[in-house]
Amino acid sequence: MFKKFCVLIFLFLLVFSNSAVSANGTVTVERLSGADRFDVAVNVSKKGWTSGSGTVLLVNYKAFADALAASPLAYKVNAPILLTNPDRLNAKTEAEIKRLNASKVIIIGGTGSINQNVATKLSSLNLSVERIGGIDRYEVAYNVSKKLGAAGKVIISNGTTFADALSISPYASKHEYPILLTGKDKLPSYTLKAIQEKKPQQSIIVGGTGSISSTVEKQLTNPLRLGGKDRFEVAVNIAKRFNPSSTKAAISNGTTFADALTGSVLAAKQNMPLLLTQANSIPAVTKNYIDQSVITSFIIFGGTGSVSNSVVSQLKGELSLTGKRIILDAGHGGTDPGAVNGSIYEKNLNMSFTKLLATHLKGLGAEIIYTREPSNDKYISLEDRAAFANSKNADLLISIHHDSSVDKSATGQSIHYSSYRPGIETNDVYAKYAGKTYPFVREDTERKLFYYKDGSTIKSMSYQGDIIAYDTISPSAAATESKNLSPVASNAIKYNGIGTGYIKDHNLYVTRWTTMPSILIELGYMSNTKELSYLKQSSVQNSRSLSLAKAIENFYR
Repeated sequence: MFKKFCVLIFLFLLVFSNSAVSANGTVTVERLSGADRFDVAVNVSKKGWTSGSGTVLLVNYKAFADALAASPLAYKVNAPILLTNPDRLNAKTEAEIKRLNASKVIIIGGTGSINQNVATKLSSLNLSVERIGGIDRYEVAYNVSKKLGAAGKVIISNGTTFADALSISPYASKHEYPILLTGKDKLPSYTLKAIQEKKPQQSIIVGGTGSISSTVEKQLTNPLRLGGKDRFEVAVNIAKRFNPSSTKAAISNGTTFADALTGSVLAAKQNMPLLLTQANSIPAVTKNYIDQSVITSFIIFGGTGSVSNSVVSQLKGELSLTGKRIILDAGHGGTDPGAVNGSIYEKNLNMSFTKLLATHLKGLGAEIIYTREPSNDKYISLEDRAAFANSKNADLLISIHHDSSVDKSATGQSIHYSSYRPGIETNDVYAKYAGKTYPFVREDTERKLFYYKDGSTIKSMSYQGDIIAYDTISPSAAATESKNLSPVASNAIKYNGIGTGYIKDHNLYVTRWTTMPSILIELGYMSNTKELSYLKQSSVQNSRSLSLAKAIENFYR
């Protein structure tokens, strides 16, 4: 009896726990956020230095170059990194310096990065001010390295990008190894000078040869390269190498530097690797590493604009589209360019939008299957697209297109679905032509004809013309779901500057011959120069695809 009682208690706790339970244990996610990057830095400081700190490092909130080498020094002196405006001390930062009861501030960067007004203001607060500057980022990194006493290794990172240097920061900080900066193909004189003075036994190169060339590598002592196909994989490879047994990890947006920079010292204090993510989804390489690791606790640096709640859900295994298989059909391809306006091909616009939509849907847990693979620009017939989709037992198909017209003023998006589904059932189907309805007889797909009864006569007409078959009396479940999803999708892709368009029950091949819910989206008119100026912008594509992904999430929730 007691044993059964214990089992019931365990099940109760399992069901009502706020934390996700994974194969590795209970997953917890903490977010250190704020209204802006100043707030995030302050909240990181409050988390890591609850009782205060005698020293603070101060960096320009917009300029990553001088700040890249700062983390090991901050860790050495047990100081948080705070941010400021270049010409004035940020009020939030000032308040945090007072809370910390700091007596010293180390400014990282010359007066071109943080000018003398800031130093003067700090002095007026009875703070000791030290500046570590230089003529450029390379000299700043060299001057920071002189403050670090550890021997044995140096870190070499590209000085014109930030992601790789920040990913290695927790490891470098923990061991007090200097982060030295380089160009892709040439070691700057100050970096060479630092290496000569440090006399390292090993040089750790962060990034692939596209970031730091083999020419530079050959100039380094006993080089060890931690590369990857992108910044996300580089961060994963660093974690695998230096924190393989960590049960905790820090997560930060891989396309912005400030949150990762201020969080890197806290990550070092808590012996966590720093993994990078996209704003709305965890890259596959990062997610695979997390799934295969023993990590069960995460700290996110940044607000929802930097790392969205869908990333949190992905970390917790609480994604609303988990288990949904969605087929994305980028229209046209290969020898079929679709609509063309100058150098802009519809097939390319279709694919760029499709890839963004795929990223957002994956971030919500969906499994994505392409009818036309992004890496293989080839022609695929409509028949083959539908047959392929039907073979995948999918939950939804979305076909992506852009419209065109001889009328250059034509504008607007449109959503198309089919209530008539011959691959499912053809009961109660009727044909409509010139405003009149006729009993539907059959379809001749090979000849592209609909047969219908006009009185006692059976007639035929091309279904590529104006005749449309409908099943509005008792449509299939897939057709009903397609119809219900259409206005949701239409509302989601609305964008100022692109016409609102219409929704149509239509004869399009991929929507009527697929056996799952399916819609075809025309995102706007390429033939309209003004509308095309929006359609080709990656920021507009991203905004609309993200909105569509969220709408699909809510539709299936």
